[in-house]
Amino acid sequence: MRKALLAAVFVFATITAFAQSPRSAQSAPKPVEQRAADITAGMAKHLRLTPEQTKKVADINLTSMKEADKVLKKHKSNPKKVASEMEIITETRLSRIKDVLTPLQFSQYQQRREEKMGVPKEAQTFPASGTQGGTRYNEQNNN
Repeated sequence: MRKALLAAVFVFATITAFAQSPRSAQSAPKPVEQRAADITAGMAKHLRLTPEQTKKVADINLTSMKEADKVLKKHKSNPKKVASEMEIITETRLSRIKDVLTPLQFSQYQQRREEKMGVPKEAQTFPASGTQGGTRYNEQNNN
């Protein structure tokens, strides 16, 4: 049960990793469309997305947020089911985003996402300074 709850928290952190809008205390939750737009705006800013990339990422974010919302409502009393469904949504979203972003943008996205989730630098997929991450990784993929 604890792992399922941790997985659900992980998924929400992933989905909201790039949301950059300030939040007022005790404000009502934003609609799914607004949350997806906020995430997209943060990604567009930090990753310097082209207008075409921004549109594709917006569609991906909105679809993922709507799916996540449905799962939460449908399985709110079953944390294990929520966690497993959220994991599928997250992996699908990541795969689709990876197809839209350049290798450099995706590594920057992954690094920022992992930092926001509290992943230690040593365990990050694309550490800022290291032989497997950053520029060296992208140079290999661009050839």
